[in-house]
Amino acid sequence: MSEQSKSYSLLDEDHTLGNALRHVMMQDPNTEFCGYTIPHPSEPILHIRLQTNDTTTSDKTLVAGAKTLKNMCDHILTEYNRAVKDF
Repeated sequence: MSEQSKSYSLLDEDHTLGNALRHVMMQDPNTEFCGYTIPHPSEPILHIRLQTNDTTTSDKTLVAGAKTLKNMCDHILTEYNRAVKDF
């Protein structure tokens, strides 16, 4: 299996994480393709397909995308809590 092209399965996840993570990873200039599927609504499995260029591996891009998404969520939560406190 190529280090630049892999599929990942995440249990107990849905479109909420799939679409957000796909969007973040597509912003990475090393990403050539990223897509996700939910095979069946009654199965809580998220499949992510990721292809990167030759400068990095798909594993590193997935981890970087997850960290970026976490940082974005942390920032939104911090700003929300600040706004609630100020209100």
